[in-house]
Amino acid sequence: MADVSIEINLHGGEPVLDMRRYRPGDVLSGDVIIYPNQEIDARHIYIRLLWHTAGRGTKFEQKEEELDVYQGTLMSGMPSSYSFQFAIPEQPWSYEGHYIKVIWKVEVSIDLSWARDPNQEQMILVEPDRTGVVNNDDGYASFY
Repeated sequence: MADVSIEINLHGGEPVLDMRRYRPGDVLSGDVIIYPNQEIDARHIYIRLLWHTAGRGTKFEQKEEELDVYQGTLMSGMPSSYSFQFAIPEQPWSYEGHYIKVIWKVEVSIDLSWARDPNQEQMILVEPDRTGVVNNDDGYASFY
């Protein structure tokens, strides 16, 4: 595996614990900084917005958007920076239940030839504005 560090910096959204929360329809922007500690021949550097399920049952992953931001050689000791911007889809929302979770993330992957691809991910929350939430008598929340 290549000796490289990848940093993902997200902009916008609201801080929630160690993540950022974005509403459906928001624009998620940010930048990726790659710190190679050796010369790396990158076939592609991808930045992706995706979500997946975790928990019981069949696992599912959906790539919402993908940017191919670079193809070429990364020189040792020379950091490189790439900006990105994604529109947050209307659904699915982030969810954590007893049997299943819906997890959103920004993922960076360096596609290498005949080697394990280095990658880094940053989880985010996708959920609507919490104003307008009504807790019903049955224990469920409704949005209006």
